[in-house]
Amino acid sequence: MNLIYKPNKPLAHIQKSLVAIVFIASSLFATAWAAGDHGAEAPAAAGAVTSPRMTSHSDLFELVGVVENSEMKIYLDRYASNEPVTDAKIEVEAGAAKGIAAPQPDGSYSFKHDLLGQPGTLAVSFVVAAGKDTDLLAGDLVIPDPHAEDDHAATTRPWLRWAAYVGAALLLAAIAAAAWRNRRRKSLAGILMAVCALGLGATATLDAKAGPGHDHGDESAPTAGGNAPRRLADGGVFLPKASQRQLGVLTVVAQEASLPTTVELTGRVVLDSNAGGKVQPTQAGRIEAGPRGLPQLGQAVRKGEVLAVVRASSSAIDRANQQAQSAELNASLNLARRRVERLQQLEGTVPQKDIEAAQSDVVSLQQRAAAVAGSVSATEALVAPVSGVIAAANVVAGQVVEGREVLFEIVDPARMSVEASAFDAALAANIASASASPAPGASVPLQFVGAGSSLREGAIPLVFRTLPSKNALPLSINQPVKVTVQTKSQLKGFAAPLGAVVKNASNQDMVWVHTGAEVFQPRTVRQVPLDGSTAAIVDGLKTGDRVVTQGAPLVNQVR
Repeated sequence: MNLIYKPNKPLAHIQKSLVAIVFIASSLFATAWAAGDHGAEAPAAAGAVTSPRMTSHSDLFELVGVVENSEMKIYLDRYASNEPVTDAKIEVEAGAAKGIAAPQPDGSYSFKHDLLGQPGTLAVSFVVAAGKDTDLLAGDLVIPDPHAEDDHAATTRPWLRWAAYVGAALLLAAIAAAAWRNRRRKSLAGILMAVCALGLGATATLDAKAGPGHDHGDESAPTAGGNAPRRLADGGVFLPKASQRQLGVLTVVAQEASLPTTVELTGRVVLDSNAGGKVQPTQAGRIEAGPRGLPQLGQAVRKGEVLAVVRASSSAIDRANQQAQSAELNASLNLARRRVERLQQLEGTVPQKDIEAAQSDVVSLQQRAAAVAGSVSATEALVAPVSGVIAAANVVAGQVVEGREVLFEIVDPARMSVEASAFDAALAANIASASASPAPGASVPLQFVGAGSSLREGAIPLVFRTLPSKNALPLSINQPVKVTVQTKSQLKGFAAPLGAVVKNASNQDMVWVHTGAEVFQPRTVRQVPLDGSTAAIVDGLKTGDRVVTQGAPLVNQVR
């Protein structure tokens, strides 16, 4: 007995046909759902759409207005330097809306009106008064309709879509009737499902656009970022005004000028022989503190001030010889004084010259005895040869030092010397100015003093003197520095701070140019240093470009 269940074949074909019909019906419903209104949809991803904004500028000011929730946030900067203007009075006129923008704690200004929330194009003008500067700025503000794209499916070829639906239904009915008449064909139901799927694909391709919030997979994703900083497709950077202020971005207008050619040398800071000095004892001895104690590093001293005292020290044999000589001189002095007393008693009977000779011997013996007695415990006061500050102190109280040993070094911080090495003998006659750079971006002006006539380690020594300035950088003796010598030769270029030059992905020198209120573009340049803090851009810029001078490395990191 065969226990295997065999279903009714005509009934199975009918079941398969019903499954296909349900499949097509659900698919058509899904297509209609994608093209229609779904009610409340999930909001768009934050930052996916840039807020409505307008920009305007003049030779004095640059203004950006960003609209959110019927409120315009206004950013006002100096056009040339991008420096924020936070103390201005701004009168706003947007169609029928008029008023004065209110200053905000973050340095921006706020203007609220219901008209700013209505879709359309609005002409906006601003009257700006900042200090002695007054200007008029104007522009068009375009506010898009957020519901403009919700009905796109209903207006996209509706007659063609419904014609496809009717054709698919008629095809489905014809195939179902044929299947009912011919129940013995096993593959007819499968053919029915395949044709239905084909009809579904045909109707779906007629209306490829989906409603808001749907993804077709074949469409390019919208550019992420919105109001956030982002890298643009052309390599530029979109940087909103709020981010510019957070990063401290400043600019300068490029002006072509004749700039000197430069030569970089290695050098070191040395002591100025006319403004510094060294303190050395003339004999060996033990160190004792002066009236103000032993000076410390960085302490200011005056010329002639006693810094320390050296008490002479000697061996036991030397001290014994000095004491014996002192005793002998004291004994001779006593005999000489007695002889003077006897001669004075015989005054008138002995010649006067004998009395005077005896008195002279007494004075001589007194001086000799005092000198020998002083040498036994002699002291030497160490005084400051110049006024300045203590740059080096190599002693402590009680230390035994040798003669000619350097104990203190005194320098004048405002008057230092720099010694550089040059391998071109003609450079000394072609120096216009010079500067020293102890660190990247730092510069100290120098004055050329002279050049040596003999080689030192194969190079000609050049001596420079630092010039006084209000913001002079502190230098230390023997500190290595980079000396930039500006020659009398000239070249055409644009002066810019070294901080404005950054590296691109190809390790080329580049600068960022402020081409729009919130747009920066990279420019590959060729530069040569002018001094320790300035470079000459000789290729890649044109007059009028606003070059980023502060915050360029931060702009370069935006991705």
